[in-house]
Amino acid sequence: MTVIEHICGSTLRLQLMSDLHIGSLHTDYKLIESELKRAEAEDALIAINGDVFDAILPGDRKRYRANNLHPRMYSAGDDMIGESIRWAAEILSPYAHRILMIGDGNHDDSVARYHHIEPVKHLCILLARDSGKPIYYGGYHGFLHLKFPLCQGNTSRACGHYVIHYHHGAGGGAPVTKGAITFSRAQMWLEGVDAIWRGHTHNKQAGRDSKIVFDSGKVRAENRVSSKDVLTIRTGAYMDTYQGTTPEYLMEHGRKDNYGALMDGSALPKGGMMLELTVEDCQKHKMRETIVHSSLRI
Repeated sequence: MTVIEHICGSTLRLQLMSDLHIGSLHTDYKLIESELKRAEAEDALIAINGDVFDAILPGDRKRYRANNLHPRMYSAGDDMIGESIRWAAEILSPYAHRILMIGDGNHDDSVARYHHIEPVKHLCILLARDSGKPIYYGGYHGFLHLKFPLCQGNTSRACGHYVIHYHHGAGGGAPVTKGAITFSRAQMWLEGVDAIWRGHTHNKQAGRDSKIVFDSGKVRAENRVSSKDVLTIRTGAYMDTYQGTTPEYLMEHGRKDNYGALMDGSALPKGGMMLELTVEDCQKHKMRETIVHSSLRI
C-alpha cells in the first residue's frame, strides 16, 4: 500500500474527488471546474481517488459505444489515451499547486493492463513538471497520513495525526445497500485509521461510526479505554446517468445512453466532498493530547 505523508498547519481543508471520467460525453465538466474553484477559494488541498479517465476504448466489447465519446476524443484519432491525459492536465493544471495526490481507478487500470501505459502516472508527471511541485501518485490504494505538529517537542504525542485509508473500490454498484457493506468489512481489517474513503460505485454517501479503543500504552488503567470516530466516505462521480432527448433526435443522431442507464441504474448525486480538519491542544485525564476534529461537507 502506498503511504503518503503530509505536514499540515493548525487546520486543513481537503477537497475529496473521484470518478471524473474525463473523455466521456456524459461528464459534467462544469461541476469539476466548480469544485476545483471552490478548493482554490477556500485554500483547500485536493485529492483524487481514481477513475480520472473514462478510457472506454474500442477494444472494450462490453461497454464501448462510439456515441458515448466526447467529440474531443474523435479529433484525437488513434491518440485517444494521449488526448485524455492532455485534457486532464488542462483541467487540473491551474490547481496543481493544491493537488496532494491522484490515484488510480478501474478505468485507469484497464488502460495499464491492456494498453501498457499508466495514464494517471503520466498525468502526475505532467502536472509536477508544469507546477514545479511534486504531485503524489497514489496507486490504487493506500494511506494519507496528515500530521499536525502544533505542540512543542518531537514526540508522536506532541503531534496530531489523521489517517485516511483510500481505495478506489471494486465490484458492482450495490444499488440497494449503496456500498454500506464495503465499509463494514473494511472496519474489520483496518486498524488505526480515522477515515475510510472509497469511490467507484458513483454513489455519494458519508457516515460516522465509533470504535472502542484500548490503549495499553497509557499508564493509568482508567485512561486506556476511549472511543474513536471513523468517517466513512464515498465520493460521487461527475456523470449524468440520464438526459432528456426526443424521438427526432434519436432518429438523426442515434442513442447516446450512459452505461448506467443501460443497466437500469438509478440517477445518482454527483460530485465530491470537502473534509475539514481542526486541531485542539488539550489536557485530558491529566494527559496533554493533540486532538484532530473532523467535519465533512457533502
